[in-house]
Amino acid sequence: MKMLATGSAGMLGSALVPALVRAGHDVVATDIDLTDTHPWGSAGPRLLWLDVRDRLAVRNAVREHRPDLLLHLAAETSLELSDADPDHAFMTNTVATKYVALEARRAGIPMTYISTAGVFDGEKPTPYTEFDQPNPLNTYGKSKYEGELVVRELLDQYYVIRAGWMVGGGPRKDHKFVARIINQIRDGATHVYAVTDKLGTPTYAPDFAECFLGLVRSELFGLYHMACGGEGSRYDVVEQILKVLGRDDVELVPVTSEHFAAEFPSVRPRSEIMRNLVLDLQGMNTMRPWQEALEEYLTVNFTDLVRAVRIA
Repeated sequence: MKMLATGSAGMLGSALVPALVRAGHDVVATDIDLTDTHPWGSAGPRLLWLDVRDRLAVRNAVREHRPDLLLHLAAETSLELSDADPDHAFMTNTVATKYVALEARRAGIPMTYISTAGVFDGEKPTPYTEFDQPNPLNTYGKSKYEGELVVRELLDQYYVIRAGWMVGGGPRKDHKFVARIINQIRDGATHVYAVTDKLGTPTYAPDFAECFLGLVRSELFGLYHMACGGEGSRYDVVEQILKVLGRDDVELVPVTSEHFAAEFPSVRPRSEIMRNLVLDLQGMNTMRPWQEALEEYLTVNFTDLVRAVRIA
């Protein structure tokens, strides 16, 4: 299958594009950031420019490359930036998604749209499934949910996939929570603070990629959750990081979200825990427990920290 992927240079694309290539798919990888035109080395294609907010550029790209599937990864994922500039968030996450969906409809091909657990309000005491009604609390969540609705209204054949707390990308691409903790440890921190009042489900990018391959092969279109198994707080994630690295010399300090309110003022759901119910019911859920996936991520991508601890 030939796929045209947007936002390919991000965390998810760093795992998804090479996995698709290894599986024999022809991937046209695009992004607005061409700082590195060969981010996958020999494991992936040359990166091409595409700004999905430019409707003519999207139309020309689809007409030129004639893909069999559009893989829409491009998004604004910063909650704080989205709240500060709602026009930017809705342009990038909703209107640009409409441009991609319309081109998929014109070409008569399916589309994949990556959404988020952030579409929920966090009040449910049990994990969210695909059959729960979204009620986003912030601009980011609203713009992504509106993107979901656009795809589902314009197309008959689509995969709308909600991911949880994204983990992956390694030292070059990871700018999320795990990288922040790793950087603190690398800088010699003796205390690390982590919140106990925000719950979720990590999503390991390589596991997502493998699960996605099975979904594409099935052609069972629809709405899916695709997160690792289990649940936990940000505190639990940091505890696992310190355990894998053997860093019992670093004190983990539990705090509430108020501790980081100045740095991260956007409202966040209390719970973003998801269950991959539809994948479970279809016998297609290959996502591992998040603790196992996180251990692999750390030992593969941050070997210098792991080795330093074990040698010591």
